[in-house]
Amino acid sequence: MNSMKIVDIKATTVAMPLEAPLRHASGAHWGRFVRTIVEVVTDEGISGWGELGGGGESAEASVKGLLPYLMGHDPVQLEQLRWKIMNPVASLYNSRMQVHAAIEMACMDAAGKYLGLRACDLIGGALRESIPFASY
Repeated sequence: MNSMKIVDIKATTVAMPLEAPLRHASGAHWGRFVRTIVEVVTDEGISGWGELGGGGESAEASVKGLLPYLMGHDPVQLEQLRWKIMNPVASLYNSRMQVHAAIEMACMDAAGKYLGLRACDLIGGALRESIPFASY
């Protein structure tokens, strides 16, 4: 099986309104969740999806700024991906781990689709097949 390659990375910030106030240890949430949805596009026409907490122009720029480094990378090669993004000399400041997590999630989604596996099966399989839903 030939390896696939990343040809594009897209980032879109979304704001999801809350229907009711959400209280937490710091007080009350400000009325919506802001997330950045990350799409990794491969030369096979497969899109993998990931999510980054927070958003806005800086989050989108952090994700899109990695395209020159990740163009041609095989999404199945997760350890190489980690070193490309998490390299200590990389200058992505504090967003480095969140950006890596979102792109890794999208690569795992794309790799699973390519290999015909669930993303969880790429990292050892599911511990359970269902869990109760609380809230988001």
